[in-house]
Amino acid sequence: MSPKRYTHALLAALLLLLAAAGAFNRVVDPFWYFRDIEIRGFNLDKPRFPRNERLVKSALVSKLRPNAIILGSSYAEVGLPATHAGLTDGGRLKPYNLSVSGGAWTEVYCYALYALRQPGLNRLVLGVSGSTAASCDGYANLGDADYAKLLFSQNALSASWETLRRQDGKPRVTAEGMWYFKRFDEKLRGDEDIVVNFANELRSHLCQAPQRDRGLDVRLVNRAKPPADASTAGLRGIVRLALEKNVRLVLLIYPKHVLHYEMERRCGELEARWSELWNIVSLVEEEAGADSPLVEVWDFHGYREINAERVRAGIAMPKRLWQDAGHFNHEVGSAAFDSIFAGEAASPSKYGRRVSTHEFDRFIEESENERRAFLAGHAWVQQELDELTRASR
Repeated sequence: MSPKRYTHALLAALLLLLAAAGAFNRVVDPFWYFRDIEIRGFNLDKPRFPRNERLVKSALVSKLRPNAIILGSSYAEVGLPATHAGLTDGGRLKPYNLSVSGGAWTEVYCYALYALRQPGLNRLVLGVSGSTAASCDGYANLGDADYAKLLFSQNALSASWETLRRQDGKPRVTAEGMWYFKRFDEKLRGDEDIVVNFANELRSHLCQAPQRDRGLDVRLVNRAKPPADASTAGLRGIVRLALEKNVRLVLLIYPKHVLHYEMERRCGELEARWSELWNIVSLVEEEAGADSPLVEVWDFHGYREINAERVRAGIAMPKRLWQDAGHFNHEVGSAAFDSIFAGEAASPSKYGRRVSTHEFDRFIEESENERRAFLAGHAWVQQELDELTRASR
């Protein structure tokens, strides 16, 4: 064979291999982008979709054009169900959970601006973890599908093989973008495993000198007018764009486990938490007006049973409400959505509430009273927190 014919044959073989790899990845669809072939036992479970959200989620929003979007960090990705009837207006709105694991506020902010500019968007539920603006130059390609990475990359080929290998019936993610995270982890069955998992999450929240009986000093809750500078420009921009686009914007303050709230209290962070909430609510009222039908702030702080599942409950992970002190399962998220989309502000008997400045002091007082009453009948809270604190060190 002449060198020329050999070169042509080699190129043809390489092109055939590349085409075969692309076709293989297209059919297996490990990142759930193409969605043409979904067969149980073949490719229905997508074990490599998690951690690859940034490759595909914004492109899917561009492709699917959802009317209702959930956006935030892994708390929102794991715990807020896109198929909730209230969010979807009884199924009339097409939903998607655009949240990304490990998403810091600067990234979530840029994703929020992208989401609000999508045609047909009716509502956006945004998990709030900041208020500053950020440069979104690094997110200029949000919504673009990178077919080279989806079809021809080593990552795609590896993900396809793993997809075929791990069709074990354990869901990792839903078609609407909700991630199950550790819910079906075989290693999280017994109480000791749950303790370790909770301790690992709480480790980053430990402080040098925790005080067990620390109270709340309401005088230290900052009720100043939110500054009109870079520190609030991001959240202001999101609110203004939602108003401009006539999109219902729900700013959601994530629920946390009561053990997390108690850790915040011991470390003297509670006043800062209430100050931040005041800043968010007053900013929204400045931009949208009080009791706006388009922009709402919902907080799920509370010493309710739904936030107080015992670590040592003798319940394996699949049936738990909380995976750790920050990540809640979709049953908790569904309860939050029940309140948000019930058509009226939540009463004290409901889960969470819509927050306003004119009821802010009452909210704090009721929260403190609720805590005292709850702890009086649940001695395990301090006991389990002490255990987790020791395990976290």
